[in-house]
Amino acid sequence: MTELSPRPFVTELLAKLRGERVCYFPVRHHSPACAAHLRRWILTHRPASVLVEGPASFTSHIDSLIDERCTCPVALYTTFIDKRRRLSAADAQADEENAEPGFGPPRFAAYYPFCDYSPELVALRTGRTVGARLRFIDLEYAEMVLARLSQPQSEREPVRIDSLAADEHLRHSEYIRSLAQRMGCRDFNELWDQLFESGWDSIETEVFMDRLAAYCAMARLDYTPERLAADGTTAREACMAAAIRDELNHNESEKRSGMVLVVTGGFHTVALPDLVAQESARPRPLALGEEEVGNWLMRYSFDQLDALAGYASGMPSPAYYDRLWPAMIESGQATQGNRIAADLIIEIRRLARERNLPTTISTPDAIAAVEMTQALAALRGHAWPLREDVLDGIRSCFIKGEMGTEGQLLMRLVRQVLAGDRVGKVPPGTAVPPIVSDFQHEARRLRLPVDSVERREMVLDLYRNANHRQISRLFHRLDLLGAPFAGFLSGPDFAQGHGLDRMQEHWQVCWSPATESALIEASVFGPTIEDAAAGKLRQQIAQLEDEEQGRNSAAAVALLIRACRLGLHAQAASIIPLIDVHIAHDPAFASVVSGLAQLELLAHSREPLEATHLTAVPRLMSVAYLRACRLMEDIAGCPDDSVDAIMAALRTLREVLAGSPRANADDALPLDADLFHQGLRRVVESPADKAHAAVIGAAAGILYGAGIFSEAELVRVIRGYLGGTASDIRKCTGILRGLLATAREAAWQVVELIQAIDEQFAAWDDKTFLGALPELRLAFTDLTPREVSQVADHISQMHPGANLGELVHMDLDEAEVRFALEITQRVRETLRIDGLQPGDDS
Repeated sequence: MTELSPRPFVTELLAKLRGERVCYFPVRHHSPACAAHLRRWILTHRPASVLVEGPASFTSHIDSLIDERCTCPVALYTTFIDKRRRLSAADAQADEENAEPGFGPPRFAAYYPFCDYSPELVALRTGRTVGARLRFIDLEYAEMVLARLSQPQSEREPVRIDSLAADEHLRHSEYIRSLAQRMGCRDFNELWDQLFESGWDSIETEVFMDRLAAYCAMARLDYTPERLAADGTTAREACMAAAIRDELNHNESEKRSGMVLVVTGGFHTVALPDLVAQESARPRPLALGEEEVGNWLMRYSFDQLDALAGYASGMPSPAYYDRLWPAMIESGQATQGNRIAADLIIEIRRLARERNLPTTISTPDAIAAVEMTQALAALRGHAWPLREDVLDGIRSCFIKGEMGTEGQLLMRLVRQVLAGDRVGKVPPGTAVPPIVSDFQHEARRLRLPVDSVERREMVLDLYRNANHRQISRLFHRLDLLGAPFAGFLSGPDFAQGHGLDRMQEHWQVCWSPATESALIEASVFGPTIEDAAAGKLRQQIAQLEDEEQGRNSAAAVALLIRACRLGLHAQAASIIPLIDVHIAHDPAFASVVSGLAQLELLAHSREPLEATHLTAVPRLMSVAYLRACRLMEDIAGCPDDSVDAIMAALRTLREVLAGSPRANADDALPLDADLFHQGLRRVVESPADKAHAAVIGAAAGILYGAGIFSEAELVRVIRGYLGGTASDIRKCTGILRGLLATAREAAWQVVELIQAIDEQFAAWDDKTFLGALPELRLAFTDLTPREVSQVADHISQMHPGANLGELVHMDLDEAEVRFALEITQRVRETLRIDGLQPGDDS
């Protein structure tokens, strides 16, 4: 860190920023004030060259970027695929063919977003107006990645998405944090508005530049040279300095009059004059193949630009600043700030009423909010209401209750309005990456609607129409890549095992420009839809393989099913070993059984999955079955919140076994039923004080249904738990719940069992019975009306002369049925609103 005191250091720096041949203009990305002053400076000084921070290869996109038909927000999107394994010293000489099977090379991507008030875009647009030569001057994105010496990348790290317009050095500066605290500002953004956006038009451009340069220079004192070298800053600034010298030499050789204007983030600006003067060497250019890098101009959206939505480099509330920008251009100053703030407040009131938010906002409330906003701006010395003034006025006048309740809903709406939802447009004929061309080709080949934004429903016959299966796979691949084109409505879910009786898939199809933007983003995974989907699937495989929270058989098998559903059968080879590992180390009985059931689905699948060629599936089923039988040792003592999953897994295991060949069948890998039954016997024989009665009952029910337990053995087990004391009601009710979950026929077939239950109920007093009633209802809930009637008949025979009344009513008229259905629907809707029932299928 420099030994100079701050004041002489800054004074010396400011003298270097504006010379006879070059001017260094510091900016904050997406700052309207910086953009306005920059526009003013260019129109006044008419420079010969305008050099802008950004990868040098972006220069080829400048004509499209400043085309009048280019509507912001847009972004330059760049990718780097490290096919030569430069990031791994051990594999530095390896090529992609020698890479580990199943996993592609490390992939990286980055955005450089632009809106109408982005200083860099304003510099390019205004520079073209005055006839300046326009260039980007930064390192290529691939070189930036490789320059981050302190952040080595694993070959299996998920794809990383960066921003090339980052302000993190300023945000994380201790100096700026202390300055914000001293000035009473709540965060970095409020401090920026206070210092630079407020009253920008009353400040001379040179004074504004000096103030911003001093601000950035002081922030830079927090960073050591070692830290700046480690995060790639040093290499980037050396590259930019070399490009500035090249431009100066070019203008001199071409005898071009006028200055060179350098527009960079303020953190870099303060270092560039010395680097140019010292003629520091540019980092050695990296030899990159066309298959390793790519960059394109793409549509962007305001919600992606919003700093509050996760874009750390952006200004918050981009739509708010976008409304200010035309006023700043038209009049040269933001005198219309009061009107714009009032318009926003009125719009928020209107939307709150249209959306029926709980907060009631009247016209007097809106007037009060406008007046409050203007008063706060005046009190804080702002020339017009800034963003925080508007927010504080809304909070004060619109929110009458708790901020955490109705205030939360209103402020969510406020953030949406201030962020905006506009999506940009790129000029016609703009080059697109291969993945977009592949999508357009596939859409035409499959006769899909890509020339209309009208929504239409498509029904795909998965079993009888091979063309429909291709369309389905394309839709699923697009869904995996996050490209909004086809929305799944209904159909079989092979991964979860739901709706497998359905023969068709229903999709809602609608093309939008966002489809192609999302595909451009996905191009980092591969040049075609199929390749990109395979790359994304490989990423999920790697994430599951590196999972630190334990193994999960069901998740591993689900990936295999997904590969088949996507038509990516070539990826199965890399998933099979992963499934082996997860099954062998999965500690959860329910997870292993779920994986086994999914494997059975694959083994019997036909057209939609086309997985019959996966010869490893029968072996995996055998391994999963053996693992499940081994894990049965511990299920009796499972925690309460696992009981339902354990009982469901026992039923599933019984069903899988029923559909598999026996040990003496002519099959290479049969499932031995004796292992399952022996495991169930051990569960039933678990000590009662350490076992969960519901699990014991479920195991006993399966043994009875399989003919392993006689009626006498079943009654012995159930009586043992029913004989518990009144203080241990859960064991009595739990044993019945488990039994009826797996062998509800015992409730009316085993007379002695019915008698035992009847005797136990008779022994309870009213208080005990009422306490057990909720659990009893849960236990008997799976019985059908006919089965309830059969149980009632047996009970009535045990109590001759007793009048039990009508237990099953069949004489309901239509009005009563309609009333009951209406009540049921209202209860379901109430549960859904309260978040207690996801949907009708839950």
